[in-house]
Amino acid sequence: MAVTWNTDDHQQVLELHGKIQQEFGALRYQPGYKAESFGGDTMASLGLSGAGRLNADLILIGELSWDLVNDSRYGDQIYSDEAWLGVRIKDDLELTVGRSDSTFNQLRDKTDVFNLFGGNAYAYLVDGTLDDHLKLTWASDGWDLRAGYAFNDANKQDNNDDTKAQYGGSLGYQAQNGLGAVVAYENKREGDPNSDVSNMAVGLSYQTPGGFYAAVTRGRTDFQNNWQVFSLKDNRLYSMRRVDYWESVLSYSYEKVAFGVGYSRQSMRENTHLHWVDEYIFATEYYLMPKAKIYAEFLLNNMDDQDNLYGVGLQYYF
Repeated sequence: MAVTWNTDDHQQVLELHGKIQQEFGALRYQPGYKAESFGGDTMASLGLSGAGRLNADLILIGELSWDLVNDSRYGDQIYSDEAWLGVRIKDDLELTVGRSDSTFNQLRDKTDVFNLFGGNAYAYLVDGTLDDHLKLTWASDGWDLRAGYAFNDANKQDNNDDTKAQYGGSLGYQAQNGLGAVVAYENKREGDPNSDVSNMAVGLSYQTPGGFYAAVTRGRTDFQNNWQVFSLKDNRLYSMRRVDYWESVLSYSYEKVAFGVGYSRQSMRENTHLHWVDEYIFATEYYLMPKAKIYAEFLLNNMDDQDNLYGVGLQYYF
């Protein structure tokens, strides 16, 4: 249902697309890891993407999109989601510059099939979208290679003001028999000396024509300087140097309905011992029509000082 404009020769294309989403529940934590009281969040997205052929080998591409969020905690906010220009060369090589997806998202897609709590083990460790991002993407015959460099920007939209320039890359392969694999890496150069942060992870997936999907991610985040974390459970400050994480998902889809379970395990490594945190996700979704669905998820964790989270939502996109 997206609105599309074409020239008579179909060499120039402009498309208007968007999404409306409403979610209710205990979707996040208050200070002290207590579930936030029942409330609702609304998001409306509107995007404009285009392509124009310059010659037989070159196509000019670009996208502008915005998110309008009514958050139960922070009120109304407007975000720039994507804002980039680029060129596509011979249909398999793209070079873009602007605000765009991180190369790490190729791996995130392997296990984050959930609507609310997917990627919970590492979502706060990696960036989904980067400002001033120069990105190169090559995709052909099942292979997907991405490399990116985000320049230092003192006026970043996201809450990463201490991050200077950062770079990353990912390599993925999707076989025709349903097997897929991705390896991804990123490095953030922090403002404080000797405090860079690096992430590396590997993801594997398998999908069948019958609707079964399984995936697992194994990753690690290293902090060049100690990362200070205060624990309310034992009322002490931990100095972390590394976070290890596992994330897995198993889902089944049949016609309009889907069910999924997820498991994530995260460690916070000190100099003296390793501490693990386990979380479980139970999810279902139902498509009311091809472009609209309702969903519900429950996040169960085994931490005495952390409440469980839950939520329901409705999404329509075009």
